[in-house]
Order: sequence, then C-alpha cells, then structure tokens
Amino acid sequence: MYSPDTHEIISEIISVGCITAVSLLFGRKAASIERPVYYIRGVLLALYGATWAFNIIACMATSTNNGNYISCALSLYNCILVYNIAKIMLYLYFIEKIYITSVPKASRFRTPLYLINLGLLLPYIALIVLMIIFRVALVDETAPFHCTIGYQLPASAATLSYDAFISLLYTGIFIKYAAFPNTAQQTAHQASSLRIMARRSTVATVVSLVTAAVNYCVLIGLDGQERGLLASTICALDITIVVCVVHWVATHPSEMQCTVKAMQRGQNGDKPMKLEIKQHQEVVVLSELAP
Repeated sequence: MYSPDTHEIISEIISVGCITAVSLLFGRKAASIERPVYYIRGVLLALYGATWAFNIIACMATSTNNGNYISCALSLYNCILVYNIAKIMLYLYFIEKIYITSVPKASRFRTPLYLINLGLLLPYIALIVLMIIFRVALVDETAPFHCTIGYQLPASAATLSYDAFISLLYTGIFIKYAAFPNTAQQTAHQASSLRIMARRSTVATVVSLVTAAVNYCVLIGLDGQERGLLASTICALDITIVVCVVHWVATHPSEMQCTVKAMQRGQNGDKPMKLEIKQHQEVVVLSELAP
C-alpha cells in the first residue's frame, strides 16, 4: 500500500493552506464589490482566480506525481501556463495602479507610460515559449518513482532576469511617485492618499521581486530540475504571498478612495453610462379666426 513521504505531506498541507487563504481573500473581495466592476477590479479578481486555480491543480497533482507521467506533466504545465497567467494579471494590476497614481489627463491608450508598460509585457510570450522548449519532465525508473520537473538554464535565467527588470521598474516608478510627486499629484484633492497608495504599492512590487527571485534561484541552483511537489509548492507560496500583499494594498481606504475617484472621471470608458431621456413637448396653439 502506498504511503506518502514527509515531503509530500508537507507539500499537501502548504497547498491546502494556500487554497484556503486565496479562497478567503477572493470571497471577501467579491463580496465587497457593490459598485460597477471597473477594469482594475476585474484584473484583481482575475489574479485571485488564476492563483486559486494554480493552487488547486498543484494540490491535486502533488498527490499523484509519483510514477504518473501525466500528473508530472500536468504539474509542469501548471507552472508554465497558469502560474504565468497569474503573473501577467499581477503586472496588469501594477500597470493600472501606475496609471491611476500618476493622475493622468488622457485616456490609457493616449498615455505614453501606459503604452510602454503594456509593450514590456509582450516578451512574456517568448518566455513561455522558452519554458516549453527547455522544459524538463521526468519520472524516475526506480522506486519511489519521483516526478522531476523544471526548465533548463536558458529559460530559467531569462525569466529571472525579466521578472527582476519588471519588478525593479515598477518599484522605481512607485518610489518616484511617493517621494517626488509631479504637479498633478501635489495639487490633487487626494494628494495624501496618492502618496500612501504609492508607498504601499512599492511594498507589493518588492515582495513580488523577492518571491520570484527565490523561486527561480532555487530552480537554477538545482540545475533546472526540482521534484514536482517542490516546484509546485514554491510557486504556490510565491504567488499566494504576493496575492495576500496585493489584497492588503487594495483594501486600504486611501487605495479604494483613489481608485473610485479615478474611475468616476470616466477615463477610457470606465465610467458607467448614464442614460438620460429628455421629453420634448410640442405645444400647438390653435386660434379661431372670426369670419
């Protein structure tokens, strides 16, 4: 009869803990939305959903990795696809935060910084392709038939460099907005709230950088090959910790106030459409002419 080893038990406990935490945050966030679901709220919910999906798949695959190549491959592609979808949602959230914090006077697609940040996400497609090309998915031929997954050095080093560059870029922008606000930020009615939002967003980007660096440094240190449950557990902890910090940032009163005010300005069609029906009355005056 098969019995899980200590590492598998610990991995399962961590996965269940991550699922519980994300489910709680997801439920609280969804229940708190009373106003229209603006773009930034949709991105945040998509981030929670992708993280929850990754943790669920990781938890299920961990218990069946040994001696099962399909389960081993599922763990690998969960780390390649679902994990990176969650990271893309995270970066889209940071891009939107940068846009709101800058107090723009133009729509998103007429703001150079917004377009540059969006363009910098395009290399992620190439990184995913690299991960698929240089993937490692092996099942030991001897008992206990452990599953080994990972990426070879070209994919892992490129992804680490890219994540570090993007996180440092976002961190620098938020630090600039917090320490050296522009004229629009200084004269805005929510000037103090904008600075608080920028400082808290800086914390989120730094945490994202640290967790991603630890994740890929461990992978590189193990020559691009980790036991499947180890890879899934590290990725689950990575993205779950970041989501918890993002939730902490997003639920601050200053954050919510600035976000609602920015969305209510109706930039790029985020403002709900107001339907106004005017009734035009035509008055006809009849006059009776005497014969």
